[in-house]
Amino acid sequence: MIKRMKRAGIALCAVTVLSPALSGAAHASSLTPAPACVAVHESWRYLSATNNCAGTVTVRAVYADGATGLCHTLAPRTVSTVGEGYLGQHGRVGHLALCEDV
Repeated sequence: MIKRMKRAGIALCAVTVLSPALSGAAHASSLTPAPACVAVHESWRYLSATNNCAGTVTVRAVYADGATGLCHTLAPRTVSTVGEGYLGQHGRVGHLALCEDV
């Protein structure tokens, strides 16, 4: 009986932990990609963005696993760290997206 309860508890935890990631993937696919004038550079430790646009942009990282990062505002001709590198929790970046709710 105890083994069954432990297995059920583990299954419940797995569903609880995976569910936000699944809903995050759906949300990530609906985000507007950043314009081509925003360049992204990914290293093992950091994800950087360069704003080559004429105006200010606010972007977030969208990782290959569907997770999204925090929004970062970049003035024209600036470079900033906008996320974790490919050895981080979410792996490689998929693309940068505009933060439209900021």
